[in-house]
Amino acid sequence: MAPKKGTKRQAEAASPVAKKPKVDPAIAGVNEAIEQAADLPESCRKMLLASVTAALGAPSDERHELQVAVVAMIGQVVEGVQAKLQEALDTEGANVGGVEARRTELQAALAALEEALTAAKDDFDTKKRTLAQAAEAALSAKGVLQEKQEAQRMGDVAMVQAKESKAALDKGIEVDLHAITEGTSESPMQNYEALLPLLKELALDQSLQSALPSVCAKKAADRGSFDSMVLEQLGQTLRDAAAAHTRVAEEALPASKDRELAVEAAQTDVDAGNAVQLAAAQALSAADEAKKAATAATKAAKDALAAFEPEYAQATEVRDAQAKKLEDFKVKSVGNFEFLRDNSATATANTGGA
Repeated sequence: MAPKKGTKRQAEAASPVAKKPKVDPAIAGVNEAIEQAADLPESCRKMLLASVTAALGAPSDERHELQVAVVAMIGQVVEGVQAKLQEALDTEGANVGGVEARRTELQAALAALEEALTAAKDDFDTKKRTLAQAAEAALSAKGVLQEKQEAQRMGDVAMVQAKESKAALDKGIEVDLHAITEGTSESPMQNYEALLPLLKELALDQSLQSALPSVCAKKAADRGSFDSMVLEQLGQTLRDAAAAHTRVAEEALPASKDRELAVEAAQTDVDAGNAVQLAAAQALSAADEAKKAATAATKAAKDALAAFEPEYAQATEVRDAQAKKLEDFKVKSVGNFEFLRDNSATATANTGGA
């Protein structure tokens, strides 16, 4: 009799699917340690993985000699992996130490430059105030000089006028009067007219003033005693006037000298003030350059520190990840191995009984 169609499929559907056996979490932790043993030969790894449950699943006080040996081998593997993880953590820690040292250097350099920048700014402000004070002092000195110069000008007016009047009188006596008196002039009336501005300032006798034009117009050979007397009186009057102006100038000279010395002293103060102002300006310019250099250096240091921060963050992140990896291994693999290794039937019974 032929079998009915679908019987085989129905039989397969009726048979339960074989489930993958559930692994004890403690055993799984030990297995992970064995899997992480990179220097373990593959054949040895497979042997240990296959033996973990049988060796560590048995209570410590009921294991036979082969199980004890396998547990010891597993212990060596776990210790080796932990040592490798610790070594990796130590390496990353040392790397972070170097990175932190470099970061500390950058921070210290930045702090020093910021301090230098503050000092440069303070120095610039001080130099700026110094220049303002120097400029004010120089301006004040110039004001004093102008006052002294004005006092000299006003004080010397009479003396200057006296000197100018004497010089004009001397010229009139030596040139025009001499030409008229000696009869050497081809145009004596021109010489007379040249004397008129001087004669207006002199208190001449009316008769003398009236006689002068005609006397001056005569040739020397045509003059009489009256003519000679008129010219002599004119000459004496001009000489007396020149002598009077000389006395005025001489009497005014000491005071004029004092004013001159005062102007010279004020000019010396102006020159000194200008020199101080120039030096202050140069010092301010140098301080400004120093401030600019300190500002640039500080910015460069800030940029260098900012550029270094990602390296520092990465180094600490890698170290922390390695530390967590080691900590997880201690909890999951080392802890479970030690628990399984030391677990005994007696301890389990006592725990259950309690």
